[in-house]
Amino acid sequence: MDRSTSTKCSNSYEATLLITLQSGVFDQRPSMTGGGPGLQVDVVYTWVNHEDKDWLVQYQSALAANSDEGARHRTAKTIARFQCRNELVYSIRSVKKYAPWVRRIFVLTNCTLPAEVAADPRVTPVSHEAVFPDPAVLPVFNSRAIESNLHRIEELAEHFLYFNDDFFLCRPVEKGDFFDAQGNVYVFPSKHDMPDPEKADLSPFEHGALNTCRLVYQETGYMPAKRLHHAPYPVRRSTLVEIERKYPELLAQTREHKFRHNADIPLATSMHAYYSVAHGRGELRDFACRYVDIGDPAFLLLVLPLSPLRRGKYVSLCLNEREDMQYFPRLRDWYVQRLLEKMFGGPSTGAVRE
Repeated sequence: MDRSTSTKCSNSYEATLLITLQSGVFDQRPSMTGGGPGLQVDVVYTWVNHEDKDWLVQYQSALAANSDEGARHRTAKTIARFQCRNELVYSIRSVKKYAPWVRRIFVLTNCTLPAEVAADPRVTPVSHEAVFPDPAVLPVFNSRAIESNLHRIEELAEHFLYFNDDFFLCRPVEKGDFFDAQGNVYVFPSKHDMPDPEKADLSPFEHGALNTCRLVYQETGYMPAKRLHHAPYPVRRSTLVEIERKYPELLAQTREHKFRHNADIPLATSMHAYYSVAHGRGELRDFACRYVDIGDPAFLLLVLPLSPLRRGKYVSLCLNEREDMQYFPRLRDWYVQRLLEKMFGGPSTGAVRE
């Protein structure tokens, strides 16, 4: 596609998106029959520990050297993106408790695993070097770059759920909650509209969503209009491979970005999800997910024992932290730890010592 054609398509996409947002009319795909109990389903995590000494040295070095304009947004490099409270331990506990049918659990990381996770026979650690096609770009601290390699994990099942380490299952689930009888994926849109492309100071996260939508619209004419829930992402490995074959340059560019960048393609999340819907391999579905920002002033009210979350209203929880906490960070850290212990059982063990 030449530059003039690309610009024309981009402008057409943005004009259509604005009209869609203003009209409140959103595309929905026909419903498919749920099921798929015979599928083998794995779970994949990407994980980082901001206290890992080797990781911290590399992070600080990359931070000092990085001057890319595309990664200048305040959320692109903040240490809050990498904060570790041993969420991975509790998240894996939630999977084993509420989704015991999961076959294997892979953790893609360049950090030393917590002892409890390292000792779990169902967990397989995978290094960044094992999946990046060009190890020369490493180290990277960009989740979009790391996520673009999930399909390169050896022995990974065709069907898997992609978890961030701050995702937790809160009640029992079945394979049919994520995949239909033919193995197609369910896609979980939130109530939040796609970002306005004319808005100033968009974050790399928002740019990534728009980059996804632009590619899907240009290829298929399908208009994604809602951001995805922060919830487990049902993924087909073959679809990731197919997307990479269509957009090798864009994904190679994403893998080179040390930190989140405005040009990133979020392959394993919104790109896979809306590409699947556009090609008839995915269905938009409601999903009871609770998103909680630990830095939110109302955080404690959202997780109290009598809150809807604690009374079992939601299938999954995301405990996110978008920026550094400004108010009572130690109290919040303490409460998060107590919350996870109450919901998923007992204190976690510390990191493995080398």
